[in-house]
Amino acid sequence: MEIDLLKLNYSDQIDIDTDITYDDSYLENSGIIHLNNVHVKGTIKSDIEFNYDVLMDLSGEMIIIDSLSGEEVPYKFNRNIEEKLENSLRSLDLIGFLWQYIVMEIPMRFTICDDLSVKNKDYEVISEQEYREKKNNPFKDFHLE
Repeated sequence: MEIDLLKLNYSDQIDIDTDITYDDSYLENSGIIHLNNVHVKGTIKSDIEFNYDVLMDLSGEMIIIDSLSGEEVPYKFNRNIEEKLENSLRSLDLIGFLWQYIVMEIPMRFTICDDLSVKNKDYEVISEQEYREKKNNPFKDFHLE
């Protein structure tokens, strides 16, 4: 979606209020499985030096992998964008421009699991409290000082 910035030569601002759709080529190697309900609303204005002031609210939902369970989970994001663009631009690729902000919203680790214990057929990670409560703990009689 290209926005013609030359419209600001005869208009005070450009209003934006639209839904954005990203194809799979953007999602490759990003850590995002799918994007839902991506919406942007805001304005682009020309300042006194004829640069462009971009003020937008970006929101949506990304489907990512849960850090603990490995399942696909939804992660909502909301980002306020305030950026100044050079006046040498004639148009703005809105999809490419917003993609850099979406990528910044991807969490490094995210989980919706309330139970933080991890169990596998070979091992189990338990809390300190669970460790103390285990009945057949072979080390329960040892006291380290």
